[in-house]
Amino acid sequence: MNIEQRPAEIVLDQAAGSLVGLAVGDALGGPVEGLTAAEIAGRHGFLMEMVGGGHLGLDPGETTDDTAQTIAIAESLLACRGLDPADIADRFSLWYLLRPKGLGTHTTSVLDRMAGGEDWEIASLKVQAQNPQSAGNGSLMRCAPIALMDHATHAVLIENSRLGSRITHPHASCQWSCAFVNLIIAELLSGSEITHAVDNALATCGHRGDVFFPVLERARNAALSADAGVLNPGGHVLDTLECAIWALVHHDSFEQAVGSAVNLGGDADTIGAVTGALAGAAYGFESIPERWLIHINNWQLLKDLAQELVKNS
Repeated sequence: MNIEQRPAEIVLDQAAGSLVGLAVGDALGGPVEGLTAAEIAGRHGFLMEMVGGGHLGLDPGETTDDTAQTIAIAESLLACRGLDPADIADRFSLWYLLRPKGLGTHTTSVLDRMAGGEDWEIASLKVQAQNPQSAGNGSLMRCAPIALMDHATHAVLIENSRLGSRITHPHASCQWSCAFVNLIIAELLSGSEITHAVDNALATCGHRGDVFFPVLERARNAALSADAGVLNPGGHVLDTLECAIWALVHHDSFEQAVGSAVNLGGDADTIGAVTGALAGAAYGFESIPERWLIHINNWQLLKDLAQELVKNS
């Protein structure tokens, strides 16, 4: 179904679910980032409540850099009426000067150069050149706002998803993982059922993505068949992609998808954030448990940004 044929209130609810869901997954996973699944179970059982602590010393419901960068991109998209990587880079640089919690090593290196006045593209490529195989999940966690603004035109969505990644993460795996996730969100907004959304997004990447298509296909196939014990919840972008798709397709509610993602351990905040963005788009804002939502200080901002992005698409 074309998104214009769907009731506006449903699409707006799904859009809000995506950005607020991202923050909820980030906040649920933040305090257990770096723990194994067994360590989480030993401390919390099956974690399904907002807790504080962890190596970042978070308050219950406090979000991390994942959500902060998402907000920066959303606000930039609205202010610039589209994706402007230089504007996003400027926003990232100003935010970086506040010494935020949770930044990964790769992103820190890029933003340190940007904050020192280096052009975003030069900074990104220089850091990548220092470790050419680096393909972390630091752009995947923040890409959802682009899907909300550019959902209607897949070619534009792919181009801007890849460009949004290149601001800090130019590796092809990072660029195409962002495109894949954003295409899934776009398919969900158009009314596709979850497995069809994943398959349709993959097919679109296959049409546009040339040689990188088999990499995404392997991640999709592994996620569809995997049980939790064989997933790798690390920081590599393809591992995060696989974990998030697994959580989305193997559970039938926002709560179960995000909870199961976070309990994989590892890079739990980012896996939770990506899963939250997908599951929120699938099930909508109204599906997010209130006991989680009440801990998220900026949920109303995220809801408003999400709905404005769709209205301005």
